Amino acid sequence: MGDRGLRRPRHPARAGHRAGLGRSRRHRHGSGAARAIRPGPFPPVRPALRRDTAVIESPLREAPLLFVFIDISSLPRHRRLCEDVLGFRVVENQFHPPHEHHGLVKYDAGGTILALNLFTESKFRQGTSDALTLVCRTAGGAGDPRLDAYGTRAGGLFTDRDGHHFVLGTGDSDRGAEIVEVRLAVASLTASVPFYRDVLGLELREQDAASARFATGTVDLTLELCPDTPDGRKARFNGYLVVLHVPEVRAAAAALAERGLTFRGPVGFSDIGGTVRFNDPTGHVLCLYEPSAESLTWGSADKVRELTAGRTHRR
Repeated sequence: MGDRGLRRPRHPARAGHRAGLGRSRRHRHGSGAARAIRPGPFPPVRPALRRDTAVIESPLREAPLLFVFIDISSLPRHRRLCEDVLGFRVVENQFHPPHEHHGLVKYDAGGTILALNLFTESKFRQGTSDALTLVCRTAGGAGDPRLDAYGTRAGGLFTDRDGHHFVLGTGDSDRGAEIVEVRLAVASLTASVPFYRDVLGLELREQDAASARFATGTVDLTLELCPDTPDGRKARFNGYLVVLHVPEVRAAAAALAERGLTFRGPVGFSDIGGTVRFNDPTGHVLCLYEPSAESLTWGSADKVRELTAGRTHRR
C-alpha cells in the first residue's frame, strides 16, 4: 500500500509541563458570538481573526512540526504497541524532574517525534476520543492482527484503548515506522482555513469541500471537516499536543500576536526550554517551542537537530 492507501478512510460513523509540553487546562471559549455549526460533539467554533497580515512575516511558514505528545494510561502497554507492533524507534527513555509524567519515552517518527505522557486511567473516559489522527507507515499496516490486543480496527483505522487514532498503511520495514501526516478534525473549514493560512501563515497545499492540507517544515497538517471523531465518539482536545518549533519563542509569539493570534497565557521557560500555547477555532491545542541548551543534551537531541535543520524531507 503506497501513499494512496493512506488517504482518508471511510468508516460508518462519518458521511504538562509547568508552561511545558504536558497537559494544561481545557480552553474556555469567550462570550462573543460564535459561528453556528450543525449539531455534534464539537464546541462552537471561534471565527478566525482578520488582520492585514501581508506585512508581518509569519515565523511558522516553514516551522517543523517537532513533536506530537499523546497522553496514555499504561506505559508498558503503549511501549509494546509503539515498539513491538508499530515499530517506532526509541530515541529517548528518561524523565527530567520535575516533569516525571511527561515525555517519558520519545520515538523517531520520521518527520516528527512521537512522545508519551503518563496519566491515570480516570482521564480517559470511554465516551470520548481524540480529534486528532496520526497517519503512519508501519511494517504490518492495519492488517497486523497484533493490533487487536491494544484497541480496535475498522478498515485502515486503528484506535487504541486510550482513544488515540492511527491510519496505518504499509511502508519500508528497513526505515521503521513513521508518521507521514497529522490530521485534525475540525468543526468548520470556513473558520479554520483562514486561521491556519492567514493567522499562522502556513502554506495551503490543497483544499476541497471536506479537507484542507497545510505544509509545515516536516510532515503535513490536514484539517478534516467532521462532526465527530474518527470513531464517532465525542471529541476531546486534552489527550494530545501538537508542537511547532521556533528558534526564539518570544519573538515568534510577538509576531504571531501582531498577525491576530491570541495565546492561552504568557511565554514560560523551564528546563525543557520556552513554550507558549494557543487554540485553533475548533479547540485543538498547539504549542510553540524553543528548545533549551540542556534539552539538546538529552537522548532525542540528534533527532531534534535533524528536524530543525530541515534534513527530514516532506513526502
